[in-house]
Amino acid sequence: MQKDFIDIYQQALSRNGYQQDPQQRLLAEALNQFYQALQSGASHKQPTQGIYIWGPVGRGKTFLMDLLFAHIAEATSLRYHFHRFMAQIHQQLRELQGKSDPLELIAKKLARQYRLICFDEFFLNDIADAMILGKLIKGLLKHGVILITTSNRPPENLCKDPLFEDRVKPIIAMINQQMQIFNLAGDTDHRLRSLTPAPCIFYPGDQHQSSDMDQQLTQLYTHISQAAPCSDEVAVLQRPIPVRGMSADCIWFDFEHICMGARSQMDYIDLANRFKHIFVSQIPRLGSHSREQIKARGTEDGIEAVKAGERQVLLGSMDDPARRFISLVDELYDRNINLFLSLEVPLEELYGEGSLIFEFARTYSRLTEMQSLEYQQSTSMT
Repeated sequence: MQKDFIDIYQQALSRNGYQQDPQQRLLAEALNQFYQALQSGASHKQPTQGIYIWGPVGRGKTFLMDLLFAHIAEATSLRYHFHRFMAQIHQQLRELQGKSDPLELIAKKLARQYRLICFDEFFLNDIADAMILGKLIKGLLKHGVILITTSNRPPENLCKDPLFEDRVKPIIAMINQQMQIFNLAGDTDHRLRSLTPAPCIFYPGDQHQSSDMDQQLTQLYTHISQAAPCSDEVAVLQRPIPVRGMSADCIWFDFEHICMGARSQMDYIDLANRFKHIFVSQIPRLGSHSREQIKARGTEDGIEAVKAGERQVLLGSMDDPARRFISLVDELYDRNINLFLSLEVPLEELYGEGSLIFEFARTYSRLTEMQSLEYQQSTSMT
């Protein structure tokens, strides 16, 4: 067993042909203390009980967190995308309904089983989740669990809604006090490194592709599924959704059916559990001019929504489907699912204006990697 996480990091760079990155090296050194503690059983003695890694897209936050996770005993470590982690917590809260202090019970149970918990893409956009997570993190840290999180934002900017700032300040203070904060702000987006093109995103005007984008998807779908597409319905969380085609590993949606209606992260989790290749066609331009609107608190997408007052927000006419599309890409990328798309505009024009520019930068970076041979080959090995 290797005794130094820095050696593990250097070997991973060599094995994958990745370039050296001084900022990543500093993060590897910071993670080494937690790796050493986990190997020696000394997690309770750490001056900080975890590390909060934030920075721009493609700098290697998830790569380094997952590298450490891969070298810790599976039985004592847990790794989830943040949305999937919260879905699990909500399920456990339902099962513990009526119990006294259920979040403390959940924290104790997790601490008994896991010494390390990692979650990716940490971001608070729901005040109910924020309050749940604050109590849960407090309990996990109290019971000696080491937490590693990644985010595109510093702790102070975890919640964008100014109406909720006072409610999340205690969570931010706890993160700053009990976790090391590391800004991974290198100059290179490593997802945009030299990749071998493997077209899976089609749009008008691409000189290397047919003008009939649905024909492109049909050919790919038929090749992968070994069957021609045929209109059908799929039950997702007990709700029927029209599909253009479905087989054991493949499913094909029109954008309006998978992102325009009442869909949520839970739908995309369910699909990622069931299919290895997902096709989405007829994706329109998502960016649009933002304007101030009144929106009910708690009425975000999904069957768990609860109306709880109103708030002023800046929204474009396509921001709700754009937010769902971002969630879809996040979930599929995190689960190494192949995604095939037909767009009505080139990818770089898909979201050029609106209140989700920051969030869509990650989506653009991920979609760039997903249309590479390196990504698609990695999905075949998972």
